[in-house]
Amino acid sequence: MTAPKRLTTSFTQGGTLRLVHISLAIGGLPDQHIVLRAGGLYWVTVDHCADAKLLARQFLESIPASVPATLIASSGCVQDLVSEMAPDRGPEKLKLFEIAPRVIEPGLATLTRDFARAGVAPSSQILLFLPASSWAETTTAAQLQRWVERMRAWLQERNATLLVIIHDEAALLHAQLLQINQTLSGLSRLYRYNGDLRYQLHFWHSDLGVSAGQEFKLSDQGATLRLIPQSEVDTQPRVADDQHVYLAERAVLEGAPSMSKHWYLFENRDALLEAAQSASAATVIVGIDNSYQLLELAQQLHDLREHCGPQLKIVVREMEPSVRYRDERLLLACGANLIVPDGTLLSRFLSMIESIQGQRWQYTQNIDFKTLLERQRPPQIRGLVSPREFFEAVAQIYRDSSGEVTHQLMKFEPMPGISEELFLNQMCLRRFGDFACLLDGELYLFLFACRADGLEPALGNVCRLPWRDMFSQRRMLSGLSDLPAEAFMKAGAVPAHLHIPVETHATQAVSATGERAPLNPQRFTLPISEPQS
Repeated sequence: MTAPKRLTTSFTQGGTLRLVHISLAIGGLPDQHIVLRAGGLYWVTVDHCADAKLLARQFLESIPASVPATLIASSGCVQDLVSEMAPDRGPEKLKLFEIAPRVIEPGLATLTRDFARAGVAPSSQILLFLPASSWAETTTAAQLQRWVERMRAWLQERNATLLVIIHDEAALLHAQLLQINQTLSGLSRLYRYNGDLRYQLHFWHSDLGVSAGQEFKLSDQGATLRLIPQSEVDTQPRVADDQHVYLAERAVLEGAPSMSKHWYLFENRDALLEAAQSASAATVIVGIDNSYQLLELAQQLHDLREHCGPQLKIVVREMEPSVRYRDERLLLACGANLIVPDGTLLSRFLSMIESIQGQRWQYTQNIDFKTLLERQRPPQIRGLVSPREFFEAVAQIYRDSSGEVTHQLMKFEPMPGISEELFLNQMCLRRFGDFACLLDGELYLFLFACRADGLEPALGNVCRLPWRDMFSQRRMLSGLSDLPAEAFMKAGAVPAHLHIPVETHATQAVSATGERAPLNPQRFTLPISEPQS
């Protein structure tokens, strides 16, 4: 059926063609945020049916009289939408179609064929107005993408435009739509928070350019959606309607299928993080299998946390041994709620994820990532240094410490008869921030970012032989006050024949920008005796 004839809108002025944009017609919003381009497929999810109807009516009324238009809606909605339209606005002819609730799903599957049967004209503006439940909860992201791809091919062939407005609970469907962002022309959301009406723009492609990642506060006074000036917009957080949604890299499930309809799997981290940009309280799960990914991942988590707020749950699963204690502290400070170590059984991993549900990230967000990184990074010093260098380095570390990272400071007394050169050659300091000195025949050792429960394994890595075979006593020092400052400062340089071997191939320093420092050759002396097994 067709709507009544309406007054015609002129497209010419003084004989000159005037360009008319088709848009959502939200008053005050820039055109690039709301204009639709020919051949595009746009999707808006709306929490409340009344708000969805208001948006749909404004869109229909904004269509010029001479542009062909089609409205498809569920039973009972078509007449409501048409009867509320102003009689002197909108298309001159509007094709109207209703879909009964029981046949919505099969009807969507054959929609392009029905368009052809119904004689939908080329260059048409098509509005699809349905409840979110029209897409069954069993619909996967892959199935949805195939439907979108098929529909978009049809639209581009006929230079037509489709606007899909869905209403009611749409959190799961919204998460699926975020996964197929490369296929959609635009995705946005209209929702209410504490009585405020908000328009969240995920991305929007038009002939005027591309917009993304913005949010606006709207007014609906006078049954018209309009932008509220920025000065009047508060900064309250978005509605946390995705708290039961899980967004994860596929690899973290070790080949297992999606745990439930609430789980959405992504092939790589970039796709996952892009989808997570619109989340507010979902659980985001990323994997790491290489230590060289650490800085990039920390930066990504920092940006995600800053964008999404404290309600988001971020989980990092170690797929291969790659996260040390210091790295763990950095990831937690950058936004992670939980670090799952390598070797954790899948069942235990899933239990750990469930344990953080309802948790709120408790750290204070540091705006400057480089400052946060510098606070967590070790000093560029390792191996055997002079007592003066040792004292000054320890003093600087404790002075700059934020309390987030624990260090170990120790003094060792060598076994009688064991020379300094012998026990030093039986040691190896691999990490920057691990350094030692000799003073009055005793060895002082500092291990950066080392927990008390990890001290014995750390010493096992430092000493080629069990440390008790080389030293008669170990004393733990609480801090700088336990060091004889005057003796340290007056001590001479390290004798040329003494040093502790260091490894250069696996421990190059990493800068705040993610670039590794250049390789530098280091002197290495092999011990005369073979290590005992």
